[in-house]
This record gives sequence, structure tokens and C-alpha cells, in this order.
Amino acid sequence: MIRTIMSQQEHHWARQALQRLEKEGLPPLPKFYEMFYIYYAGKNANLQMAIDTLAREFGSITMQQCENIYNAHLGIDNEHKALNDANTALEAELKKVMTMIDEASSGTKKFDATLTSFAGDLNQEKPQIDMLKIVVARVAQETKTMADQNKRLQERLKDSTDQISELRFNLDKTRQESLQDPLTEVGNRKFFDAEVERLVKEAATNGEPLSLCMIDIDFFKKFNDNYGHQVGDQVLKLVGRTLKENVKGRDVVARYGGEEFAVLLPQTRLEDAGRVANLLRISVGNKRITRKNTQETLGTITLSVGVTQYRIGETVGTMIERADTALYKAKGDGRNQVAMAVLPQ
Repeated sequence: MIRTIMSQQEHHWARQALQRLEKEGLPPLPKFYEMFYIYYAGKNANLQMAIDTLAREFGSITMQQCENIYNAHLGIDNEHKALNDANTALEAELKKVMTMIDEASSGTKKFDATLTSFAGDLNQEKPQIDMLKIVVARVAQETKTMADQNKRLQERLKDSTDQISELRFNLDKTRQESLQDPLTEVGNRKFFDAEVERLVKEAATNGEPLSLCMIDIDFFKKFNDNYGHQVGDQVLKLVGRTLKENVKGRDVVARYGGEEFAVLLPQTRLEDAGRVANLLRISVGNKRITRKNTQETLGTITLSVGVTQYRIGETVGTMIERADTALYKAKGDGRNQVAMAVLPQ
């Protein structure tokens, strides 16, 4: 009886999820269905809050917003599962190799024992010709057996080595994908959080400067509404690609969220970071957006940028907040400009 009630409830959640996808005009992708199913099942409070907030602010939820919510609240669990699955498979193959090594060791010991036995037979005072023939035949047979065993072992080791190489490749690929924004192909928020912590520790230890640029695409929502989400995605890709093309060395580019990007500039002082930020702004502004199917020119896009430098002893959050404040100033002063944060004394 309990199982029947639960099945009806699960069916109800599934129907609600499909109806919501249709209402929002979203494609019935498995991950979007999963997200709304979990939403209606009440299994993730943070996910519910994120969806409700967007619905209140914008009235509807776009495909890109769904991607962001899924990656933020469900993507990490899937990444962990993929990594765990890959690690488990890798461990299984390594255990196979260890078993093969043990088998080879046992076979070698057995072969040594057999040879020792043969040596004992030959150490008799007057070994007979017949005895010598028997010993030689047995040595030949044991040698052939050992050679066959080693050949089989080599084949199995090669298979496992190939499998391990493939598993390592897939594991590295999964790790890399878990840190990359799938749309823009720059680092994602998870990647940024890890890199900013690492670079702040490095700057604090070495006493070298570290600067941060917080970047926002001006009037992105209006652009999205006027020309559609596909063109909006095209804009995000263009910005991500242009930012990557105009930084160098150890600089870090990441999509911070929505239409906001972040660039970390190690070994760069505030003044130099301001020049880099202006170069990024101009480089993006020089690009023209066109519809791919009609080649219609839709105009240009501009960036507002807030720049700050890390102060030794402060938290990462304090540095980001200061860069955000500068970004709001750039937007408030008319957009399409760079604002430098005032550093605390």
C-alpha cells in the first residue's frame, strides 16, 4: 500500500516537471527534467530557492539560467560520481595487475624449486644416461610451461596497461570538464574558487602582487530579450574566447556566473591590471555580433570592469567584494569603462 502511494506521488512530480518545462518553453533535456523533478519533490532546498528567485525576478527561466542552476546545485554531485566511478575502475585494473604480479612470482618460485630438484638428481655420484634424458626432458617441459605462462601474463599485462591508460585519460578528461564552463569553454565558478584561493596563498607567501578584474557584459539581458537566447549564448562565447585570447601566461579566466566573468592576474600590480582590463574591454568592443543564419549585424557589445589588488592579510571575500564595488561604480558611471578600486591603507 505504501509503495502504491509513493509511486503515485513520484508520478505526480514527474508530470509537474514536464508541465513546467513546457510552460517555460524549455527543451525536455534529461538534466532539466531531473532539476524540476527534484524541485517539485522538495529534495534540494537551495535549488528550490534559486528557481523561485529567478521566477520572481524575471517571470520565466531561460535555458542558460537552467544550465547555471543545474551546474551550481546538481552538477557537482554528478562530477563526483563520474570521478568516483573512474577511480573505482582504475583501482580494479591495478588490482588485476597486482594479482598478475603475484601469479608471476609464484610461477617463478615453482620453476626455481623444480630446477633445484633437477639439480639434486644430477648431483648423484653417477647419474645414468636414462636419468639425464629424463631430467633434460623435464627441464624442457618446465621451461616451455614457464614461457607459455609468461607469454599469457605479458598479454594480460598489456591489456590491463591499455585499459589503465584509457581510464587515466578519461579520469583526467572528467576532472578537466568538471572545472570548465561548457558554454564559454573558460573556467567555471568551481575553477575560479580553487584558483583564487591558490593564488592568494601564493601572493601572501611570496609577497608578489595579485590583481582581480570583475567583468560584466553591459545590457546583456536586454540583448538576450531582443535577439533571443541563442544569440545571447553566442555573445557569452565571444566574450569568453576574447578574454582568453588577450591574457597570457599564468593569468586565469573564468565565468563567475551569468554574464559576469573574472580574470585573475598574478604578478600584476593594480595600475598594470587596469591597463589589461582596458585592453580586454576594447578587444571585446571591437567585435561585431552577427546572426549566423542570416549574417545580419546586430551591433557590438561592451564591458564594465572593476579592478582591485589583493592586500596581504585580507580574505578572498574582501578582495572580491572590493572588485565588485568598483564594477558597480563602472556601471553606475555609464558602463563601457574600467573602474579602479580604492585600496585600503
